[in-house]
Amino acid sequence: MADIVFAFDAALDRPLPVPATAPADVIEALSRAPWEAFELAVATARQSRAAALVLFGSTLDPLRASPAQAARLRGVISGLAADGCRTVWMADDAADCANVARMLAEPEGLSFVTPVAPQRLDVRGLSVDICSARGPAVATIGAGQLVPSFASAHSSLLPAQRRVIVGWDDAWNAFHTDGAAAIHGLHAPVHPGPVPAAGTFFVWGSRRIQATPAGVHQLPALQARGAAEVAAGACGAVTLTNIAPVTAALAPYPSPPSPPAAGAGAVAPASAMPAPGGDGRTVWREVPTHRVAWRTLMLESLAGNDEELATTIWAALEGLTPDPAGPLHVVRVGIDCGGSISRRVHVSEISAETMARLRQLFDPKSFRVWCQDLEADRSEAMAALVRNASSSKSGATASFASLLAEQVIEAERSGAPGAPREAAWLALELMEST
Repeated sequence: MADIVFAFDAALDRPLPVPATAPADVIEALSRAPWEAFELAVATARQSRAAALVLFGSTLDPLRASPAQAARLRGVISGLAADGCRTVWMADDAADCANVARMLAEPEGLSFVTPVAPQRLDVRGLSVDICSARGPAVATIGAGQLVPSFASAHSSLLPAQRRVIVGWDDAWNAFHTDGAAAIHGLHAPVHPGPVPAAGTFFVWGSRRIQATPAGVHQLPALQARGAAEVAAGACGAVTLTNIAPVTAALAPYPSPPSPPAAGAGAVAPASAMPAPGGDGRTVWREVPTHRVAWRTLMLESLAGNDEELATTIWAALEGLTPDPAGPLHVVRVGIDCGGSISRRVHVSEISAETMARLRQLFDPKSFRVWCQDLEADRSEAMAALVRNASSSKSGATASFASLLAEQVIEAERSGAPGAPREAAWLALELMEST
């Protein structure tokens, strides 16, 4: 059972990118993924008998949505209302609320939250305020008391027993343009400093890997759009009746979490907080909603033609054993060539033939893995070039490769990102192929 379910960045009007040369079954799976992920979040709210489904981030843009998409979403909201579950739409201002209400023809059970207008809900006997973290109050004073708006001050004579603060960055705009920081909106959920109010719960939505203070629950989008996102996709479910009042100040920002491991397509384990009395019940959990997962498969291949390479890759893909009814796995294969520049060039030359052989074996109805890309591993270590410089193609190439490898290794030791390694491999491959 859950009291409130959170769905971030459904982006129902934005289709997933379609891989080149993808068959019809893969294209269909990608086109259905945003709505299927959203419907899984709705099913989670309905099955857990949640009092509210909170939609935040990019859900359905009134300027982009088709009448069919608007009618479909209206039906979902009305269906939830019939089951006693209210839909709370987080918006930036009153104009956004008006546009969404007009698009959906004001269905029963839909309410809005803006930075100056929280929403008071009755959740199983508890009074709960749903607040936006994108307002000036939270942005300037961090986790302290929100400045009460007219709506919240007059909704009840008594303060809320619980307060849920929901925030998100503009990761859609940033992630899908140049990957830079968000152009506007908050860059972090809350700032350490003042002591948070008792019974406050923080939810932060983002498609990017970033640091969050202790006590803030970061939630990925319902459906990832690519391998660089924080997780494949999940909704969040919270049981507020199990949350102990928060009395300690938030800890300083920890170091950013490590990126997902290669080949990982599942959502990270959900966080849990023991309920009062120490019974260990989970009050916050993430429920997977993604229907497409991006994975990276790393293999070592030091010799062989396209047929041998295709056989090696296919054996590794079969070892993934995905659920036939589960998400479609879009896989990028990286080949570790053991520091051999000539092998890296050869892998590039035979990649088209290898992919053609792999796709002849693909059956989307029984095997939920689609191999999208094949290339020599761009993150392959360069230490072998230093050790085996004398065995390279020529003395000049060996000396240059060894020198370049040493420069990259030294730059990485000093904390430089992984881009120099990728650029170095590209330069060496261009030299080898000319």
